[in-house]
Amino acid sequence: MRRLLVSVFAAAVAMAPVGLGGTPAQADDSYAPEVPTSCNVAAPTVKVGKRVVLEIEVSSNSNLPEVGSVDLAISTVGSARAARTSRLAAKGVVWTRTVRYEGSPIEVVGPKLPRGRYRVTMEFTPDSGEFIGCRNAANFRVGGGGSVDEEPDDNGNLPNTGGPHLSLLLIGLALLAGGGGVLAESRRNRVTRRIA
Repeated sequence: MRRLLVSVFAAAVAMAPVGLGGTPAQADDSYAPEVPTSCNVAAPTVKVGKRVVLEIEVSSNSNLPEVGSVDLAISTVGSARAARTSRLAAKGVVWTRTVRYEGSPIEVVGPKLPRGRYRVTMEFTPDSGEFIGCRNAANFRVGGGGSVDEEPDDNGNLPNTGGPHLSLLLIGLALLAGGGGVLAESRRNRVTRRIA
């Protein structure tokens, strides 16, 4: 019986490399994960007669530089009220440009535009298949101040931030002072009665 077990074991050991292919498993090198990217574009408020300066940046969770091309477009946007209801839909493209992106933030000098509200869009197309492209948009104004969702403020007053009117605050202070006087008088009367 012992000889039979030894011979079966020897045969199993001899056949093992043939049955398992004889070579160790290797990883498939053709798989390369794609890294998502994030696009950021900003355009500060511009004075009439000045060129628009666009600030663009592409970032990712990778130690490799994000290299590729960025397509930029500036289009007109309607009034603030229409913009709120239509999600700032673009009316018409007034300027386009394609620039190279080499992994670090850049500024792109755009055109001189007439007074109004505009929307800039950017789309990043990577050179490497390791990255996934991205797109983003931002709104800006030529002329005037404030954000693109505010109407121009011509009278120079501070904006209403939702707090109560000054008259309500003064009435509240008068009631508080009057209540304090009534409380002080009632305490004084109690002390006077105890002494008497």
